[in-house]
Formats: sequence, structure tokens, C-alpha cells
Amino acid sequence: MIRHILKIIWNERRSNLWILLEYTLVFSVLWFCCDYCSAILRTYKSDPGIDIRDTYRIEMGYRIIKNTDEPEPEYDRFALTMTFLERVKRHPDVAYVALGRYAIPYSGSVATSGWMLNDEKGTLSDSAEVGFRERLVTPDFFRVFNIPIRSGRMFRWPDDGENKNVIISTIGPGVCGIGEERFPIDKIRTLSQCLPGGDENVITAIGTTEQIHDIYWGKPMSTIYYPLSREQTSLYRNEIALRVKPGTDKDFPQRFRKEMSEQLKLGPYFLASVKPISDYKAKQAEEVNGELNGVYSVTIFLVINIMLGILGTFYFRTQSRRSEIGLRIALGSSKRKIRSLIFTETLLLLFLASIVATILCMALRFADLIQSLGIPAIADRSAWGIGVEQDVINFAVTFVFVAVISIVAVWYPARQAVKVQPAEALHEE
Repeated sequence: MIRHILKIIWNERRSNLWILLEYTLVFSVLWFCCDYCSAILRTYKSDPGIDIRDTYRIEMGYRIIKNTDEPEPEYDRFALTMTFLERVKRHPDVAYVALGRYAIPYSGSVATSGWMLNDEKGTLSDSAEVGFRERLVTPDFFRVFNIPIRSGRMFRWPDDGENKNVIISTIGPGVCGIGEERFPIDKIRTLSQCLPGGDENVITAIGTTEQIHDIYWGKPMSTIYYPLSREQTSLYRNEIALRVKPGTDKDFPQRFRKEMSEQLKLGPYFLASVKPISDYKAKQAEEVNGELNGVYSVTIFLVINIMLGILGTFYFRTQSRRSEIGLRIALGSSKRKIRSLIFTETLLLLFLASIVATILCMALRFADLIQSLGIPAIADRSAWGIGVEQDVINFAVTFVFVAVISIVAVWYPARQAVKVQPAEALHEE
């Protein structure tokens, strides 16, 4: 039967060419929609490597002296910071509190830099700088977010606050780097970069930790954790995170502000807000949902057009084959067999188009055309650990999806076709 249907498709190749082109275009677009959604959802659902339960962010305000004739008093920012930390730690509900810059997960605050990786024998990165994300933190940052030290030791603060002893994170089992540029993390001893004027900045890796995953776009990137220096401490400019003890009530932000507002009026600083870290994650999730909603809109638009296109195409196609269908019925073919013939022919056309579309999609991806369009979830899919199995999923999901739509769309033309009376069809012939 399949061979017979293939002969019919070949004999009707002129009219089938447009159907094949339509199927190829639709299959290709839906393939990338499926790939995009899968990549976004996979990165979104992956283990972030941090625990944000019972964590909050404190924001401090800064009072400005309105009288311009009065000179601005000078404050010891580091001393005020230490007083702040001491008072917050004394609160009965607080377990840990940490300071940082470009540090708090899901806050959107990001800093990056390039470094050459060196082991005991020389450079590991072929004299090319490798991109790293930077976080300046105090040691309690790792306790606030339950980030275990994988190897080595924690830096001392503020003793190591010259940013020379650092901790680096992995992006995979035993490796660090960015995207597909990966290097054995346990071999790294120092990291170096050239500064303007020919100077060299060298930092020492004294410990390693596992990857934090709080960004859903672009390539996965290792993180360098620097100790926050004395000069970088500022209650207004630093990010402040704390973890409360298990079992603390959800009204902690309101109680904390009420109980600590007076105590945290330090110099020009005052307590401005206390928000759960989960609020920042929810805000970032809205951006992810916005991207997915755009893909869903394109998919719905395509589905409607596919159904209308297939419905119209096959309606006129079956109308032009009324005499053939009538002759088959006159020769003893059942209506069920005729419907099966039309459905099978539709699926064979889809299968032929899907092969062409799959080759086209693979070629576009390997040619880095998708990356040049700035679609990170697709371009960097391999860097996120998305392999060939995703191509199989894309093909299966897209084929089944389009096949169901095609069967639904061709059902009415097939139903009308089998209603034709053999005598009427032969008379028209």
C-alpha cells in the first residue's frame, strides 16, 4: 500500500510540491520553537546550586544633607559596616548575614572579566583569556545560600580583603570555564590578566565550589569569588543578604523593620527595605515566561495557519480527484479504505517533508546561523549539556504535533470525498 501511495504522490508531484514546501517550512519553524522552549525550560528547571529558602535581601538608604553650606561629615564606612553586621547577627531570628557586590542571586547585578588560567607548569588556556563571572563577597555569603566549599579553604575576611586569594566555581564535574571552553579546575593555581600599561594582575585560587546557576541566558560561566575589601564596604552600595533560622514566621520582614529600624540608623544610613530573595527569582521567572509566551504566540499562529492551509489544500485536492475516488468506490473499495488512503498519503507527505526540514534545521544550527541571530537558548544548547537526544525529542514532538493537526484538518475533506456517488463521479469524468 505504501508503494502504491508513493506512486500516487509522484504522479501528483506538481500539486504535492506546494504541500511539501508548506510542510517543510512549518516543520522547521516548529522544530526551533520546540528546541527553544526545551532549552529555556531545561535551564530554568535545572539545579541552581543554591538554597534561597529563608533568605532575604536588606536594602539600606542614604540620607543626604540638604543644607549645602554644611560640610558633609566623614564616616568610617568599614566601622559602620562592622557595627551593622554585629547588630543584625544579634537578632534572634537571624542565622547568617553577608555582604557582597554583583553577588545576590537573581538580582540582575552581574560583572565579568577575562583571565588566563595557570597551573604549576604554565598557562592552561593557550594564552587566551577565559571569561569569568565576578562576585565580591564576605565568607558568610556561602553560609547564607548553603554553598559548600568543594576543595581548598575559605578566604579570611577582612584579612584576605586585597582580592588576591579567591575561590572559583565549576561549570561541570571537575571543570571550570565558559561554555564549551573547559579546564580541569583542580589544576588551576593562579589566574592572571594583563592591565593597561603592561602590568599584570595575579590572583591565587585557594578553594573551589560548585556552580551557581541563576542566569537562564547565554553560556554557563564559572564564578570567581573575591573577598570584599575594606575600601569596597558600603552599606548603601553593598548587597546585603541574610538567612533566618528554620521555622521563622513569614512576617519576618515586617517584624525586622519594626524592631531594627532604630538600631540600624548608622551615620547617614537607614534601613530601607527587607525583601525575600524568592521575589527576585519570581521577577526573573516573569522574563522567562515572557520569552515563552512569545514562542507560544508564534506556535498558535502557525497552528491556525497550518490547519487552514491543509484544510484548503486537501479540500481542493480531493475535489479534483472526485472521479478517481468514485472509480475506486465503483471497483469495490470501502469508504473506510478510501479515508485510510487519504490519511496515509497525508502522513507520507509530512514524513518526506520532515526529512528535508530536519536536514535543514541541523545545517542551520551547525552553521552557527542561529547564534548569529542572538538566540542564546539554541545557540548554546550544547554548553548547557543539551545533546543529540534533544534533536530526537524535537523531531518526535514536532512530527506528532503536525501529524495530529494534519489529520484533524484533512478529516473533513476526506469525509466529503467518500460521500461522492460512483455514478455521479463517473458522469463528471
